[in-house]
Amino acid sequence: MKDDSFDSEAPSGESFDDENETKNQTDKEKSKNKIEDSTNLDLNLIISISKTLLTILEENKKLPNYKDILKLQSKMIFSASTIPNISIKDYLIRIQTYSEIQKSTLIIGLILIDHICKNAELILTYYNIHRIIFGAILVSIKFNEDKFYDNIFYAEIAGIKPKELKLIELAFLDLVEFKIAVKFDEYEQYQKYLEEKSK
Repeated sequence: MKDDSFDSEAPSGESFDDENETKNQTDKEKSKNKIEDSTNLDLNLIISISKTLLTILEENKKLPNYKDILKLQSKMIFSASTIPNISIKDYLIRIQTYSEIQKSTLIIGLILIDHICKNAELILTYYNIHRIIFGAILVSIKFNEDKFYDNIFYAEIAGIKPKELKLIELAFLDLVEFKIAVKFDEYEQYQKYLEEKSK
């Protein structure tokens, strides 16, 4: 059974807080400070990716068989029984802030989402977008980053259980047939599109 909860607090697997912060500071304050102090955070890119995905979600909602699609995809590991209460933009901010990933990892993640939709004929919905985002970015992290943490840490960022995250990762890899390499010209095309969308 899927756990549809979302833990919006900072991950406890590793401390990202400054030594000068008081011990009685709330988790929400720590989370806010982490976001404000993050040097890796690229808000323009996150906003562009968020807008791109929201446009797709809204277009998909207009499909005449949308209700049938929701029913058909409801048993997939990516689909939650309720729509998560965190926006795509805030989710991406959370992911980049706590995983400290590069800009290129986010772009590759978006490319992989495009690949999974084309190869597996998967339809993005408000019920599956968060898990698909994290599946794509997790695969992208392990492909693109020199340093990464274990799945227990990433599960805290994703707001799901480690066992479920593993299933999401495996399902994502299976649907893209383990083809996660991105061609340079394809990357450049997406990068240019996202840069133009941020203007």
